[in-house]
Amino acid sequence: MKVSLVVSIYNTAQYIEQCVRSLAEQTLEDIEIVLVNDATQDESMAIVEKTLADYPQRRHQVQIVNHERNLGLGKTRRDGFAVSKGDYVIFVDSDDFADTRMAELLYNKAVDSSADLVICGFYRYNGTKRVPDTIVPHGSSETGDNIRDDIINRRVSPFIWCRLIKREVLADRRILWPVGNLGDDTVIGSQEAYYAKTISYVDKPLYYYRYNIDSITKRRDEKIILNNYNSFKKNVEIYLQFLEQEGITEKYGRGVVINKLRLKNRVLPLTDSFQYRKLWWNTYPEINKVLLFGNKYYKPSYREWLWVSAIMTGYYCRYRRKLEKKKYRPSDEWL
Repeated sequence: MKVSLVVSIYNTAQYIEQCVRSLAEQTLEDIEIVLVNDATQDESMAIVEKTLADYPQRRHQVQIVNHERNLGLGKTRRDGFAVSKGDYVIFVDSDDFADTRMAELLYNKAVDSSADLVICGFYRYNGTKRVPDTIVPHGSSETGDNIRDDIINRRVSPFIWCRLIKREVLADRRILWPVGNLGDDTVIGSQEAYYAKTISYVDKPLYYYRYNIDSITKRRDEKIILNNYNSFKKNVEIYLQFLEQEGITEKYGRGVVINKLRLKNRVLPLTDSFQYRKLWWNTYPEINKVLLFGNKYYKPSYREWLWVSAIMTGYYCRYRRKLEKKKYRPSDEWL
């Protein structure tokens, strides 16, 4: 088996048909599709079965794993990987979909370049418009040798759905799997980049990342924000554990700062309350000084200094709309 496509499914009935069709119609014949039902509460799995009926030639290549209770994206991806058999693996989110050439082009690139990890471009897609994007900086070498540090240091996003990874890398006993739903890409993406001996990329957008404004990561409900904060915190701790385990915390000091900062900023929408302003302040408090004055890993811009000042004084929520405008907004990695 050349490639396993692993899909985590939870309450995405609106999008799952498009996702499954994009995988069943892959131009690479020697694939398997692993669908992990994370105790979805909607009609997703019924739609999956109905959709698969249109592809009888693929049915023997499909595995369905059912969770009795919701375990979250990190454990769902882990369980999907555990039953997969492909030499290479691609993780797919069930509200996204893939170009039908994705598996073939990434697999061929991996074979031709003897790469453990192959990254491709992607589209940011809102249901009507698509905008091409990439995590690979312009000017990167064809072999991707200068991508590894950027991923672990969080100079670029560690998305794991726009990449193909060799099974042996993730099967390594050193791999620390994430938990929960947030920050899992940071945990797995950083380890994939570190343990991959060779990284390459295909300069084509082959994945459609759906920008869903109703996503759990974008709601401002207090309970959801706190749940997201706690989920993200667990995965930041796993990321830090990975760095310590490999003795590379000093080398990737910038990644440490950025990921701690991203956790702090999970509670930004609630900082009009002193209780949550205090939580922001007490989350990795050593980062507060860095945000104001910088250190050898990280130098805050004027925009970032402005945001930190607004948070510390309690003015962030009052001036949120103004601060979030392009003129004042920090880089996306900061958020």
